[in-house]
Amino acid sequence: MRSRTVALLATLLPLATLSAPAARAAVPSLDHVIVVIMENHSYDQVRSQPYTAGLIAGSSACASSFAITHPSQPNYIAMWAGSTLGTTNDVCPAPGSPFTAENLGHACEAKGITWRAYSENLPSAGSPACTASGTLYTRKHDPWTQFSNLTHLNERPYGDLAADLAAHTLPRLAFVVPNNCNNTHDCTVATGDAWLAANLPAMISGAGSNGVVILTWDEDNNLAGNHILTVFAGATVKTGFTSPGTVNHYNVLRTICDALGLTPFAGAATAAPIIDVWGGTTAAKALSWGTLKLHYR
Repeated sequence: MRSRTVALLATLLPLATLSAPAARAAVPSLDHVIVVIMENHSYDQVRSQPYTAGLIAGSSACASSFAITHPSQPNYIAMWAGSTLGTTNDVCPAPGSPFTAENLGHACEAKGITWRAYSENLPSAGSPACTASGTLYTRKHDPWTQFSNLTHLNERPYGDLAADLAAHTLPRLAFVVPNNCNNTHDCTVATGDAWLAANLPAMISGAGSNGVVILTWDEDNNLAGNHILTVFAGATVKTGFTSPGTVNHYNVLRTICDALGLTPFAGAATAAPIIDVWGGTTAAKALSWGTLKLHYR
C-alpha cells in the first residue's frame, strides 16, 4: 500500500508546483485595437466625469500616464510614429512632412494588417485639408496625413465607423478622432464626456471578446505636468483595476505593436509594454507535498 502511495505522489508531485493560469505576463494578441484620442485636459479634470468615471470603474486605468510634450501635433505624431520627428508646433502641414519614418500605418500595411482612422468632420476619405467645417476638423490631430508611406484612403470620415461596425468589417487597428468640440479642445469636459457616453459603448462592443478600446488624451491643460488619463476598456482587460506604473504615449504605442504582432519602432522599441491591465484567471493555490500526503496517505 505504501509503495502505491509513493508512486501516486511521485505522479502528482509535478502538479504541486503548478497553478491555474495566472494573469497574463505579456500583451495578448488581439483581433481589434481601437484608440480614441481626446484633447487638452488633465487626469484630474476628466476622471470624475459621469461616463468616464463609470468607464474607469469597469475597466483598467493608468494612474500615472503622461503626454510627451506640448502642443497637440507632436503628441499625435509621437503616438503614431514613436517620435515627434522634430515637430514642435501645430503648423499645417507639419514642418518637414511628408515623413517617411516608420509608423503604425506603414507597419500594418507591411504585415497585411488592416487599419483605418475615423475623424469627425473630415470632408472626404484621404482629404489633405488643414481645416474643415470651420475648425471642427483640424489636420494637426490626424498624424497619418503627414506621412507619404501609407494608404491615405484609410483616412475616413467618422460616419464610416458605424458602417464598418454594422458590417463587421472593423479593421484590426482603428484610430478615432472626435471633432474639436467633442474632443473638448473647444468645448467643455462635460461635452466630451457626453460624446464618449454616446459613442464608446458601440466601439467596445465592436472590439469584441478579443479586442480593446484605448481611451487617452493628447496632452493636459498645461497645468498638471502633462498628467493625462489613459483607460483600457473591453473584454480583455481587468475590471476596476488601476495600473500604478508611469507610462507615456510611447508605452501605449509599444502595447499596440505587441497586441498586433508588429515589430516596435522608434520610441516604442525601448518603451515597456503595459502588461498589468490584461485580464486572466486568478491563480489557484498550489498543492504542497504535505497536502498531497494528507489526501493520499
